[in-house]
This record gives sequence, structure tokens and C-alpha cells, in this order.
Amino acid sequence: MHLTVLESVPKSGAQRQRIMNFIRSLREKPDTPGDFLDKDTSLRVRQVKIVGDYAITYWVDAPVKAVMVVDVRLADN
Repeated sequence: MHLTVLESVPKSGAQRQRIMNFIRSLREKPDTPGDFLDKDTSLRVRQVKIVGDYAITYWVDAPVKAVMVVDVRLADN
């Protein structure tokens, strides 16, 4: 995860805890499905998981066995 992604995460509190717990859980279950899918500009399919008031966007890079968390932002209402 790039440090710029963390800039969108609350600095403290329950929201931060839930977001960080979800991100950590991806280590154990990288194929965790999101609540919906989207595509980036290269047409890569990404998972989007709503955690509290935030949307976490990620995709699995299977060849290197990594989960790429690419965005954390306030979810649209």
C-alpha cells in the first residue's frame, strides 16, 4: 500500500481501526470479495469494499502473491 493511500484514512478512532483491520485481514484472505467491482484505466477489475464510511479499493496480484490496496476514500452516499 502506498503511503499516499493512508492520507485518506482517519488518524485515529473506530473508523481507522475498522479500515486497518480489514486491510490486515487481506493478508490471510486475499480473495475476499468486495461489495462491488470497478475497473481502472487499464481495465483491471478491482474490488471495492465498504468499511464504515469509507470505500477501500484493492486487487490481487496473483503472480507476485500480493494484494494491492490502491485507494481509501469516503464512500459516496
